Amino acid sequence: MKKISEVRKIWNYSPEEPINYNPLFDWPIKPVKIFNWMVRRWISISRFLMFILLGFAIYHYLTPSLQTMENFTLDWVLLIFLRNTALLFLIAGSLHLYLHVYKIQGDRFKFLKREMSTNNKLFKFNNQVYDNMFWSIASGVTVWTAYEVLYLTCVANGWVNIVPFTESPIQFFAWILCFPLIRGTHFYFIHRLLHHPFLFKHVHITHHRNVNTGPWSGISMHPIENIIYQSSPLIHFIIPSDPVVVIIHLILVTLNPAFTHSGFEKVMNKETKILDSADFHHQLHHRYYDCNYGNMDVPLDVWLGTHHDGTDQATKNLRMKKRNAVI
Repeated sequence: MKKISEVRKIWNYSPEEPINYNPLFDWPIKPVKIFNWMVRRWISISRFLMFILLGFAIYHYLTPSLQTMENFTLDWVLLIFLRNTALLFLIAGSLHLYLHVYKIQGDRFKFLKREMSTNNKLFKFNNQVYDNMFWSIASGVTVWTAYEVLYLTCVANGWVNIVPFTESPIQFFAWILCFPLIRGTHFYFIHRLLHHPFLFKHVHITHHRNVNTGPWSGISMHPIENIIYQSSPLIHFIIPSDPVVVIIHLILVTLNPAFTHSGFEKVMNKETKILDSADFHHQLHHRYYDCNYGNMDVPLDVWLGTHHDGTDQATKNLRMKKRNAVI
């Protein structure tokens, strides 16, 4: 279905089809469609597979020993903070250079034509990228490190139970398969909370200044928002898992947003797709605010009436809803 004029006027690029969600929740059940979705989103060569491999490497080669972490000392905590900062620079920085500085693929698959803001007093240093980098590190990496240090200290001292991969590989892969559902559900409800007028005005607005998003916008958030947003890995304090699973979970809530906010649907090398990147679903949220609070893995937006599928009709429906709310 071709997009009509209003959509073309707003976006440099938008998908030609309305947004679709995870077919896991469709009825009747369609096993082949579900399998294809999971392969495309998780099992194929994608950023998710990259994050799983990265999680193993980080825990086994870039994390202090459990013996070291039994005692809380600033040296190993600082090491984890610097490691996490370097990882963010590697992912967000590389994407920013590739897509926005050197413009390797030009404006292909870029949602908005305009560039990141400069000489704009809305942002620290009057520069959107510098502002995003500041909040991503000072707030995002700090909260990320705090959650990780808290968990690892508890593991090192035996205060939380773990289930090593070697004891239960099935549980490990069950966690991997459940991540989209856990994160999708958590994100929807905490995101609705952050849109409460008080929290939006004093907290969430730091992130929402980014109408035109870039890789550094992902975890560019007020510290309170990062504490709320990054809290889904706390589930591992209740349900035992392998520490690698926790590291992967933290990576998904901190590094994956660099892709989902990149401003480009795909990362390309000439005519070849390297990776899927940003979802138009979330780009619509940054444009219209009162829609698409979750993600495409769990259709909570459809079930709870906050869905925008990218069509003109959905925009008209949203505007009508806002007018009726005012009346």
